[in-house]
Amino acid sequence: MWDVRSDEPLCTLREAFEGVDARVGFNVELKFDDDLDYQEEELAGVLQAILKVVFEHAKDRPVIFSSFQPDAAQLMRKLQDQYPVYFLTVGGTQIHADARRNSLEEAVRLCRAGGLQGIVSEARAVFRHPSAVARVKESDLSLLTYGQLK
Repeated sequence: MWDVRSDEPLCTLREAFEGVDARVGFNVELKFDDDLDYQEEELAGVLQAILKVVFEHAKDRPVIFSSFQPDAAQLMRKLQDQYPVYFLTVGGTQIHADARRNSLEEAVRLCRAGGLQGIVSEARAVFRHPSAVARVKESDLSLLTYGQLK
């Protein structure tokens, strides 16, 4: 695992766009601290800074945005419509204070309400609730998975 105190610094998003072949797509995960409550203005400032780099340096590269933070995902969709936005979820394999993060059903509701393109779910949640896949399809959303069962 990378350690900020002892390891080499991470590259910036700009450096990644400039250093990686333009045919390679990027999933830009929008990470936020689960233990903090963010105001919309604060989220907007962070997301607009990210968008500035993407618009200036992604060129024709395929890019998607994803986030476990429901408000960030929905706000990213409001701020731009050029790139798809996906909601990341553990699908109920862990419980969070924000109910929107606790099931695939809630993820579908969030995506529909916010105009997101799809869900990226921990694979175990999909196996535990296979009926949710039909709901995702009925909602015309994409479903991607991550995790060891993938």
